[in-house]
Amino acid sequence: MDFVLNLIHQSQTIPFRQGVKFNNYNIVCIISVCAYILALLINGTIGVKTAKSTSDSYKLVVTPPPWAFSIWGIIFSTTLVALLWSIHSVSWSLETHLYFWLYCFTISVWILLWAIVSKITILLCKIVLILLTINIYLLWKSTLVLENDDWSIYLMRGAIAFQLGWTSSAQCLNFCICLVHVFGVTQDMISKLIWVCIVVAHSIYLSLAYCHSKQYNKNMLLNFGGYLLSMTWAIMGVAISYNNYSSGKAINKQK
Repeated sequence: MDFVLNLIHQSQTIPFRQGVKFNNYNIVCIISVCAYILALLINGTIGVKTAKSTSDSYKLVVTPPPWAFSIWGIIFSTTLVALLWSIHSVSWSLETHLYFWLYCFTISVWILLWAIVSKITILLCKIVLILLTINIYLLWKSTLVLENDDWSIYLMRGAIAFQLGWTSSAQCLNFCICLVHVFGVTQDMISKLIWVCIVVAHSIYLSLAYCHSKQYNKNMLLNFGGYLLSMTWAIMGVAISYNNYSSGKAINKQK
């Protein structure tokens, strides 16, 4: 614990110089890699085995088709590449590594809670998912201090933003799941409310990214474009399910 507290203090008091290793750099990198591997193992075992059964239990009329969730493979792959490249190029500050540790922890907790079907765990999932999205954004923001930007830095920030776009959308679905399976809101109401949630959630992070990009004099599209890609992917999945639901209602009315 003292080691972690010392690192937190160091991250706040000692300026980071891009390309220059800070104190305990090798140890910090080893912990980051181990944290990622642990999160990947939890997702690859518990997450993969329980994802479909849990999703079926919490099914919404706007839940994206199964193929939409294949994006997780891209997310974990690009995250690994970003991590390894940042270690090689010394482009993550100590603060960024600490946020990454927290990211690995929160996503692991979310996966473990998602595997348990109950009203309490779905509420806890919502809380953890909010913390996860905030943490991913702070992880992305912490990389804006880098001054020597090149294509590798843009791709690294894009990989983080890509995950944020998807988890922000997942947060909307998780909120709707709570409303239906905990508070008894109808599926028909959710088919309309989901769009309000999507607009609010994405407006928040897009606005924050715009403000912080201006603050650090960065090109938002180059550094946050990955968010738009995964956001579009998620919205497309929701739109397809919504269209199928609406078409089914129209057919039933005609009958």
